[in-house]
Amino acid sequence: MKYICTSILFITCISIASVYGGEDCCRKIGKAKAALLEAIDTLQRTNRLLGESSAIPSNKVAFHARLTPYVTLGSAQTVIFDHVITNIGKAYNQHTGHFTAPFNGIYVFACTFLQTRGTGVHLQMVHNSSEISKGYGASGSGEAGVMTAVIYLQKGDVVKVRHLPGKGSQTIHGDWSFFTGYLL
Repeated sequence: MKYICTSILFITCISIASVYGGEDCCRKIGKAKAALLEAIDTLQRTNRLLGESSAIPSNKVAFHARLTPYVTLGSAQTVIFDHVITNIGKAYNQHTGHFTAPFNGIYVFACTFLQTRGTGVHLQMVHNSSEISKGYGASGSGEAGVMTAVIYLQKGDVVKVRHLPGKGSQTIHGDWSFFTGYLL
């Protein structure tokens, strides 16, 4: 059965290439993506009808990112975890520090962070504009802080980590701070 499904997908790819050969690149990519998503959906329905248990996962979401530089944070400044290690579903943006939910569902988030010597650091995890968790890395020699949250998100909701509003400048340690999330 898997050979039949693979053959159907291969034929679909060849058809896409021949049908859309004369159009501009962006239009080709958009149409090819739509055709492939339709083919995946058809294969998943066929697998279910035939009792195949290995449907092609298309709704998996998980990310894990690290902060690489030391960052001195101002009030309510978003922490941008710039080194993406995992980004299944492409829902985390390493340029803005925002995770945008691609699907409705229950998500789990965690953040571990390290303050620099001598100053504490206060962070909070925010869903759209509401706090869902906060953490503190105490002043001292490399004290760590942790935040976790389990929350129902609707498609398009945003979760980010930011400096606690109203706190003065505080520095977060690069290479020892991570932000992680996934869809249950």
